Amino acid sequence: MFNEQTDIATGFPGQWDATADVVILGAGGGGLAAAVEAAAAGSSVVVLEVMASILESGTAICGGVVMGAETSVQRAAGVEDSVAAFDAYLAAVGGGFEDPDLRRLWAQNAGETVDWLIDLGVVFPVEHLYVSGVERDYADITPPVARGHITSIRSGRMIVEQLYQAAQEKGAQFHFNTRGTRLITGPNGVIVGVAAEQAGRSVNIRARRGVILATAGFSRNPDFIKNFMPKMQTGGSFGSPWQQGDGILMGQAIGAQLVNMWIPQAATMGVPTTPDMTPCMVITIWGGPCLMVAQDGKRHFREDLYYEFMYDKIAEQPGGFVWTIWDQAVTDLGGNRIAVPAFSTDLRTEIERGWVKTAPTIGALAALIGVEPATLEQTVNGYNAAMERGEDSEFGKAVGLASVAQPPFYAAKTVPATCDTAGGLKIDPETRVINALGQPIPRLYATGSTTGGWRGKIYPGSGTAVSFTIAFGRIAGKNAAYETIVE
Repeated sequence: MFNEQTDIATGFPGQWDATADVVILGAGGGGLAAAVEAAAAGSSVVVLEVMASILESGTAICGGVVMGAETSVQRAAGVEDSVAAFDAYLAAVGGGFEDPDLRRLWAQNAGETVDWLIDLGVVFPVEHLYVSGVERDYADITPPVARGHITSIRSGRMIVEQLYQAAQEKGAQFHFNTRGTRLITGPNGVIVGVAAEQAGRSVNIRARRGVILATAGFSRNPDFIKNFMPKMQTGGSFGSPWQQGDGILMGQAIGAQLVNMWIPQAATMGVPTTPDMTPCMVITIWGGPCLMVAQDGKRHFREDLYYEFMYDKIAEQPGGFVWTIWDQAVTDLGGNRIAVPAFSTDLRTEIERGWVKTAPTIGALAALIGVEPATLEQTVNGYNAAMERGEDSEFGKAVGLASVAQPPFYAAKTVPATCDTAGGLKIDPETRVINALGQPIPRLYATGSTTGGWRGKIYPGSGTAVSFTIAFGRIAGKNAAYETIVE
């Protein structure tokens, strides 16, 4: 709670409940990185987080991948890479929809950010380095390179825990269960503070140097999804529980410009479970044996498509969904090989709740999912025959070439899904928020999925969002810390 007895400042808007040089909204990867850098620069820092802890952010619950070029991990693994090659790849997948200045700056800073995280205690084993699934599709532009750095625990939890520890050690103060509601401006539109809600009361926090917005995107805001991302209406999010677009709305309220509101953070597929979670279906992403059928019981695309392309294929099917079908051999690998956040080890929980269907035969499974049994049996038999030949002549699948033949069999409804969105406030390379007239809003900075322009048409691969969010959070923290103090 804010201590009104010892931290009261008088002035606009009449009374301040707390004062800091830099006020940061959001304690995910971007907000934490900004807090570390701002505090390291000597500024007092207050971080407001709407959720109860750092462990609920998008960075915390992700798979722990950070993309970067020219890193110490790559050198240790004997991987040759360059910032120029990374930038060429980002430009290729961006298709002109990304901001080239942000893209180039990100390519330059991504690798150094990986090493900065290592210095803070994050462990990226050499053996975890990997090549993004879509890089091979652009090999004619730049050779595929292993740029995906995965933490030793294969989770983003290690990243946020080390960032949080570093920020606290440098003096940053954190207030959880506190929701920013409005940016407070002074003369000439200069940002002077933030209004927030904490424990049922309104508080005003003065920012003597600047405010940084790191409040994620809007994947949990149905009105935003309806207006900007209609393909997602039949799907859902497997991201952080609170992605309501708060920072975007606050920026809009003072004239901020929006960009790329139609772009998801990473378009993929998920299993609809609860209104708050649509776990990502990772069987196909990680090359597990499975097939996908529409409600007609037939395959309509290859299951090893890059997930951004599969997102569109699923959305095109009647009802905007398909059924993913696998066998006991896949289930025996564990729930974390099927969905993220991970399903239970034996899928008992998911089966009891109806999220996953299971049956001893394909015909019986078809009856459970409302598909014509004979058609599904024919599809599965044809698929298995192709897998045994080692050639999918119908759709050209090349990864996960194994039969789905070991009973019992499983099926899960699969819909378009995303971890978050990638459209939002327009920022410049200094991470300053830009208004509708193309001018920086004084003392307002932003990073991560609260912003747009950092990715283009195709998602570069796992680790993209975390890499950008942290790299630009660091820039925001440094720049805000060196703003002239407003008394």
